[in-house]
Amino acid sequence: MSYVTEFRIKEAAFSVEHDPQGRFWNSRWNLHEDVLAQYALPKTVTITDSTIREGEEAPHVVYNMEDKLRITRLLDAMNVHEIDCGFASINQGHLDFLKALKKEGLRIKKSAIARIDLPDYKKGIDRILEAGADIVLCALYPTPLPGYDWSDYCHRVQDAIRHCKKSGVSTSFWFTCTRWDERHALDLYRAAVDAGADRIKTAGGGILTVPAYKRLVRLLIGIAGDAAVGIHAHNNYGTATACTLAGVEAGASNVETSVNGLADGAGLAAFEEVVMALTVMYGMDLGIKLERITELSSLVQDITGIAVQSYKPLVGKSVFLETPDTHIEGILRARIKGERTRGFIEPGTIGQKMTILFGPSALGGKSIELKAEEMGIALNGEQVRAVVDAMTERLKKVDALDEDEVGIIIREISK
Repeated sequence: MSYVTEFRIKEAAFSVEHDPQGRFWNSRWNLHEDVLAQYALPKTVTITDSTIREGEEAPHVVYNMEDKLRITRLLDAMNVHEIDCGFASINQGHLDFLKALKKEGLRIKKSAIARIDLPDYKKGIDRILEAGADIVLCALYPTPLPGYDWSDYCHRVQDAIRHCKKSGVSTSFWFTCTRWDERHALDLYRAAVDAGADRIKTAGGGILTVPAYKRLVRLLIGIAGDAAVGIHAHNNYGTATACTLAGVEAGASNVETSVNGLADGAGLAAFEEVVMALTVMYGMDLGIKLERITELSSLVQDITGIAVQSYKPLVGKSVFLETPDTHIEGILRARIKGERTRGFIEPGTIGQKMTILFGPSALGGKSIELKAEEMGIALNGEQVRAVVDAMTERLKKVDALDEDEVGIIIREISK
């Protein structure tokens, strides 16, 4: 984003910063020095997508192998960085998926989870390594281990990470830290870093406020040294995306997402929301092919049978559907002048399209005359009233009229 365009609509002046390619605009309120001073943004952010693993934990979602591969192939084609292959240390289906991905030869990095709070955890790690994982995520759940004191937990974390590192594989550590007291939680993270973990990850974002989550990430940044800090935030109170973005503001360089937010419970931070927010509001180039976001969302909906709400941010069917007369007027005026519309992004940026529907609110405004002008037709006052009357009759039978229907009425009456 490199230049500023000023729009004057009625008597208000809007100053916004546009993407040079005309794909979206960012409010300059986001770019004020007081706001930017609060950030400790990383140089880049990697996305670990968990649509397969977390998605299958959602009620009534069962993927077959081809379903998993179709989703992963599209993620790979979009240049998504990593995929969560699941609990391959203990789950045969997850292990088979990891093996299948190895045969696919995709660029996307394969991450698999090893439960290190279970007996024979090193054998589970070995299974993951043999199956071709690029990243092993050592996961500790808050299950009391018989005869263990606190130092034993720290030693187990270190033993697991060192066992992974012997193979040269990238190693992460993750546990449900927000259910533990701060001192013991940070001790575990320190143990992981001391053992050579390449990444330490948060969990439990669904139960923290945004300021608390940002504080947690800052504490981990202080511990991590050369290791990266990652985020895994659920949506229990509708804050998953907000916590994820707050974590990035604090310096986290890896985030976990799921397409459409699909996951167990209330869901996970939504891939499309996080990717577009980082791209537009934080000016990050993630290298992801944005124009296929809607295609990806639709694929996951088709495979799972779980449709998103019509108002779901970015990918919902009504997000780029305009019915208020004032909005329609703005769109038509921009079209006539060859200018960008006032939407927050150009819909084609993510594979969506703008749709206009003329409802009852369009009968008293300027949108009918503007639509005619766009068609190259000048309506007089009597003709405008005739179009309004024809639309009024039609709207007794339907909720709204699309542009083609209104265009037909305008042409008929203008003859």
